[in-house]
Formats: sequence, C-alpha cells, structure tokens
Amino acid sequence: MDIKYEVKTSDKLGRYLVAAKDIRAGEKILAEQPFVLGPSSDTSLVCFNCYLPLINKFFVCKFCAVAPICPGDGCPEGIAKWHVQKECDFLRELKLNINMSPIKMVQNVGSLLTLRALLQRDNKSWDNFMKLETHLDQRRNSSVWEYYQSTVNFISELKLLNDDEDKNLVQKVCAAIDVNSFEVRGPPIPALGYAETLRGVYLQAALMAHHCTGNTIISINDNNALMCHASKDIKKGEVIYYNYTDPLKGTALRQEHLLMGKYFQCTCERCLDATELGTHMSSALCPACKTGFITKSGEKWQCHHCKEETDDSVIGFKVKCCQNKLDVINKKDEKELEEYIRNVSLVLAPNHYLLIDAKQRLAGVLRDAINREPRPTKKMMRRKLNLCDELLPVLEVLSPGISRTKAITMYELHLAIVQLAKKEFDSREITGPKYLDELLNAEKHLKRSIEMLLIEPGNSPEGELCAKALEQYRMLKGTMATILDGIHEEGKVYVTEIDEERLNDVD
Repeated sequence: MDIKYEVKTSDKLGRYLVAAKDIRAGEKILAEQPFVLGPSSDTSLVCFNCYLPLINKFFVCKFCAVAPICPGDGCPEGIAKWHVQKECDFLRELKLNINMSPIKMVQNVGSLLTLRALLQRDNKSWDNFMKLETHLDQRRNSSVWEYYQSTVNFISELKLLNDDEDKNLVQKVCAAIDVNSFEVRGPPIPALGYAETLRGVYLQAALMAHHCTGNTIISINDNNALMCHASKDIKKGEVIYYNYTDPLKGTALRQEHLLMGKYFQCTCERCLDATELGTHMSSALCPACKTGFITKSGEKWQCHHCKEETDDSVIGFKVKCCQNKLDVINKKDEKELEEYIRNVSLVLAPNHYLLIDAKQRLAGVLRDAINREPRPTKKMMRRKLNLCDELLPVLEVLSPGISRTKAITMYELHLAIVQLAKKEFDSREITGPKYLDELLNAEKHLKRSIEMLLIEPGNSPEGELCAKALEQYRMLKGTMATILDGIHEEGKVYVTEIDEERLNDVD
C-alpha cells in the first residue's frame, strides 16, 4: 500500500500529518469514510435513516417504533442509510423499558450525532476518536458548555452511560465533533433541492494542521467519502495543511472563526503579514495621501505610502459602515451591487474582502442575466469579464495551486471571453484572426479550470460543472477549427499573437 503521509506530534500542533514522500499537485493523499456523520446541533428535523429533511410529516421505524423516518414509500434508493441494526435494537429497548416516544427523538434531533458517536464505543476506531483534540478545558463553564447541557441531559435519560464512566464524556464527544468535523452536503429533497448541512468526523483528515493558504483540497461525494488531494506540490517531510477558514475573508474574521471553532490563533505567514501576502485584503485607502493603502497595527492604521497614522476608531468605523451596507443591500440586484462597489471603492483597497464579496456576487448576477436574456449586451459581458480578471490574481495568491473557487472563476472567465468575442465577430467589430486569438485565450482558462475540476466527485456541483466544461471545450475546439478553415479559405495564414511577437522580436 502506497502510504502518502505519517502522523507526528508536537507541542504546537498536537497530532498532525506530514508527507511520507514527495506528493504532486492533484495527487490523492487520503480517502476515508466518516467515523460518524449526522445533522448539526441546530438542525431542522431529518430522517434518522437517510438524513432527508422531513418537512410536513414523518413515519416511525416499524422495528423500534421510535426513530422518525421518511413517509410514503420510505427512503429513496441510492442514499446511504444510517439507522443501523444496533441503534434500532437500542431504541427498541428504550421503547419497551422507559416508553421512549418518537416525539422525544424529534425534540432532540440536534443530539443525534452525539448519540450515534456514543453508540460506537465498542468500535475499534473509538480510541482514535477519543484522541482527537477537544480543548475541553477552554470550553468548560462557557456558553458552549451550557448549550450542550441539553444534550448531556438527553443522553442521561437514555441510560446509555454507566455510573463509573467519565462524567464529562458527553461534553467531550460534543467537543470532539465541534472541533474536528467537516461540513457535508445532506441529500436534497427531490424536485425542491433543499438539503440540511450535515457534519462528519473523518479521523485521519481531522489530523491535518491549519494554514490560511493550505496545500490540500478536500471534496466529499454523495456516498460521504472524503477525498483529500494535494493542491500544490508537497515535499517529503513537509506538513500537510488544510485551510479551515474562508480564504476570501480578512485576517480578523479568519482569526475570530478559528478562535471560536478551533480554539487557537493562527500564526501563518498570511496572518502575520498586515498586507495579507500583498493582496491588501483588509486594507483601506489612506485618507491622507488618497493613494496609499493603510493596514492595521494595534490601535493604529499606517499608510504604506506616506507613513501617516490614523486611529482605529476612524478607519474601523468606516469598515464597519461598509460591512453594514453590504449586509442590507439586495445582493441579487445589479444596480445596487454596482453602486456599492463604486462607493466603497472610495474607502477600501480594491481587493478588500468586502469588495471581493460584492464583485463575486455581481459576477454571478451578470452570469444569470446573460444566460437568461435572449440578447444580452456587450457591456454586461465586458463587465463580467473584467470582474473575473480582477478576482483571479487575488485567488492565485491566496489559494495557490488547485482551487475550487479559482476553477469556477476561470470557467466563467472563459465563458465571458467566448460570448463577447462571438458577439463582436458577428457584428464584424473584429476579424476572424482576432476572434481566433480570443478563443485561444478562452481555451487557456478553460483548460486550467478543467484540470482543477477533474478531481471533484462526478455527482457534486463541481463535478457536474467539470462535465459541462468538457463539453464546452469540445464545442470551443469545433468553433476554432471552423474559424481557422474560414481564414484559410480566404487565402490567409493565421499567426497567433505570441508568434507575431516572436517574429517582431526577430525583426
């Protein structure tokens, strides 16, 4: 068996993974099924067998007479089933001994994941689950501890634990799940598409240390199998990192997320760099020189151009106002988003995470409008193209190598280039050779997008986009061949822009 990683231990990282050999970008590092998977603590009611949302009504398992399950014909075929025999027998005993009611289970659906973890105490993987980081001392007597007391009380009512077992075992299980779980898409309701977000604990993947630029990418398929691939080359002995935060958020928000959910403060290169690797994702425009970018250092913001300092009370207030404005605008309205970007660009750096958020949303709105309208304008296409062009350099820095967001952005950029070039060629604004130049440019972005999307599960949204991108690539090659034939029929020779530059250099 080709082992790609090994587990090491340190005071700073605890248990963590390092590369046992050189790993190439795109290479699979690990694949595993969840130790336990289930709904989050604030979930709506789901089927205890397949995790489909139960909206109007539910049936009860006919064997245990306790577990809520799908009504009608039962759970759909092809979806993993989680109400296993052991659990069914346990609930049946509860029904017979303490008259456990289905309503009690409905009321405590948020504790189902904890219950299912505890029912695996005789599983050979239980000890590895118990070794996961919990930060229990930091959670003790906190609001989180108090929140999970209802789960502790529910488990106590089930008589699942012996008197001699750890009194804090339930809290420890809740903590292990909170700190180490990954979000998993639940099965969607047919026709509606609505699904609950589930949480899964993957015992090996949970050991990956955090880094805000990471070197891995994770995907989870419809069978709940987690696949971890290298997003860039990893040398033997290097730490295998995963980014547990949103790379398109500023440092303060990422640090807050990690402190609340993972109980540590990140000290990676990006977090220690006030410019966030030169992207200025949390920077504002200097109110003094109007051209430089100011970054926060303690209670002061300093301009990197004129060195002028400004109080945090001034810049922090402006950033907060920009955040509040983004929270209330209609994020599906093109005009409101354009106005927001125009106004906030007078205050924040061009790549500030609030502007990046607004630009991503605007690109999505324009995409939908272009696809929906019978005759979309060239102005809309150019605007979408420019937005993708602005986003890509930021993504190249913050998500180096293979990146899901980058792949989608490149796909949308290629689409905008193709659509705009076709419209300009049809209206005779550009020649055949220029049209072919644009299509070659689009092909370059599309190929990179496909290369990144190929590792995605086929039944995921990204996997479906990959299939769509492959079809687009086939069509694009056909269009390029047709245009090239037309150029040759006119007795001309097509020279690419790159070849033309080389010829000019020779001259």
